[in-house]
Amino acid sequence: MTLGKCITLIAATTALTASSMAVAETVRRGLVACISEELLDEAVTYATKHDNNGLMQLLTSGQCTVLNVGAPVSVISLGFMTATIRYRGLKLFTPSEAVR
Repeated sequence: MTLGKCITLIAATTALTASSMAVAETVRRGLVACISEELLDEAVTYATKHDNNGLMQLLTSGQCTVLNVGAPVSVISLGFMTATIRYRGLKLFTPSEAVR
């Protein structure tokens, strides 16, 4: 392989990797984040119904947490309603407004 082809291949790989990398952000709102989208939906339902017992069970089980405002996160994907983030080493799902 020629040097020119190597440089082109490296540049293309770097461009693809950079476009799919997580973006470093900070938490903007102290909302709940969970280890799965299903648990996030459950937590949001509990919060909407003011079911503190159900929400506390998710939090104390370690399946969900409340994000600390200003804490660093890596945004893996930012959807319209849900964001996938890396927070304190864990891949979590949170409402997008937590990191927008």
